[in-house]
Amino acid sequence: MTPRWFLKRALKWGVEWTTELSGGGLVYRNSSYFKTGCRILTYHRITPHPTDSHSLTIRHFRDHIAFLKDNYPLVSLSEMVSGLLGQIKLLDGAVCITFDDGYAEIAGVVREILHKYKVPACFFVITGILDGKQTGYSGVDYLSWDKVKQLKKEGFLIGSHTITHRSLGKLNSKVVHTELKGSYDRLKVELGVPPDGFSYPFGTYRDFSDDVISVTRNCGYPYAVTAIHGLNHIGCDPFRLQRTTITAGDGLKTFKMIMKGDLDPWRFVDEWGYRLQRSSSSLE
Repeated sequence: MTPRWFLKRALKWGVEWTTELSGGGLVYRNSSYFKTGCRILTYHRITPHPTDSHSLTIRHFRDHIAFLKDNYPLVSLSEMVSGLLGQIKLLDGAVCITFDDGYAEIAGVVREILHKYKVPACFFVITGILDGKQTGYSGVDYLSWDKVKQLKKEGFLIGSHTITHRSLGKLNSKVVHTELKGSYDRLKVELGVPPDGFSYPFGTYRDFSDDVISVTRNCGYPYAVTAIHGLNHIGCDPFRLQRTTITAGDGLKTFKMIMKGDLDPWRFVDEWGYRLQRSSSSLE
């Protein structure tokens, strides 16, 4: 874990506890904005011994899924988007699970836990890594095409996370198109169907723009998710879907606070302080 992560984790705990203890959380939870909002959760790695800020222990992940199963209406990402577009009826407070990057444990312990609790999920994969043309983290295993195909057959959603996982906000429109269309086409060839949506790499305000969204739409993606914290409501832009990122240290107690909305003020950090959150465009 880096010093930057410890600082960010401490700030998040500060936001959570301030919201809860100040009484602001209670007021927020009683608002129609909170009650009618739908939450998309983001996970990355699930491992016995987390070594980075985007990893979570297996025990914590299992606790999260069991808690969600008992307390929230869980839907797939495609169902949630259909509800947000007014195409189907969506229960208030609906929650869905997403994973970015396509780590190998998705086909193992993650799949087992999701199947046990009958919880749907969407996995956003990096096609360059699947094709062996892009290098991921050293010492970290990723899904293979065979595993991705099996997950799709089992009913999980598979979306695109580009070819090379670069910040699209820093690329010209031609390269953005290559990243989006190339990944779209590879997934369609391998899976026999188009990808189930798109996840902007890194996903902060500086990692996508109106022009990037236009390319995303024109390439055929039905929706796209960001890393901007917050809830989604009926009528929102399906290409600017907000998510709640779960990180290392988010045990069940913290997770319950997150689900109660205690971390939702973090959206103001995403909106105004995103330039300070990351100084690298490397794989994350």
